[in-house]
Amino acid sequence: MPTTTFYVAASISPDGNFASCQYFRDQARKEPIDSSSLHVSPTTGECQFAPANESDLMLIGATFKTIGATPGMNLSNFAPADDENVVSITMPTSTTVTKGVVLLFSTRGTVEGLYPSSDPQITNDAPGL
Repeated sequence: MPTTTFYVAASISPDGNFASCQYFRDQARKEPIDSSSLHVSPTTGECQFAPANESDLMLIGATFKTIGATPGMNLSNFAPADDENVVSITMPTSTTVTKGVVLLFSTRGTVEGLYPSSDPQITNDAPGL
């Protein structure tokens, strides 16, 4: 199953309540993505979010939901980060969908707070990727 990885650098927002995020195609932060509207190939069965170099906050998980689907939270739309702080979100390969995602971050070391991201969206509609 093909996988697309997006790298995220996060810091605490000026109001202290959220994670301000920047997205990149590479871990070294040399290929920024100008939007939080992210696109993957229709054949991509999994999308990953991984920490970019020098991210202030640590990625610990994500919640996600297909836009237009019945709202609700359950075990199928929460993904904890793995031991390398990478979050994986499955994508269908037979239907074009957009998933709204809220990434969850914490402070490094001793957890002093939890910070949700704004709502990046992933759409599997980019055949050239």
